[in-house]
Amino acid sequence: MPGAPAKCAAVVGVFDRSSIVLAYYRSPLWEAILADRRFELNTVKAANDSARAKELEKYGAESQDLAMQQLLGKAPIDNILAVLQPEFKDLINRLKLSGVVDPSTVDPQASSVDVTPLLLDWLKATSETRKMAAEMHAKTGN
Repeated sequence: MPGAPAKCAAVVGVFDRSSIVLAYYRSPLWEAILADRRFELNTVKAANDSARAKELEKYGAESQDLAMQQLLGKAPIDNILAVLQPEFKDLINRLKLSGVVDPSTVDPQASSVDVTPLLLDWLKATSETRKMAAEMHAKTGN
């Protein structure tokens, strides 16, 4: 019908899960979180607060284990998705997407666009991180 607005199929943004996990744990953002925890650990050790020191040391060990499990696809990435929410909102608005989701949740018939490179930019991924992510993606095919 002339003059009627064209209907556009909803397009969803998707990302390579392993690339995002790798980039997050190698990002300046994660490094800042760890630096804060190390500073707090040194402070509580100096104050002889052994209970809090144990909690912080446990956090470090659990974080390493979680990161490994996430990289292997054996643990949810909710902590990373929470951090990415502001960028997801920006990408949805900027690229006119219906959402940004893990590709495993997308209907194969749906239109999608890969936003992984934009998320890597937001996470300030280095060229080394990008190379590692590409190699992981090539090996796993995910």
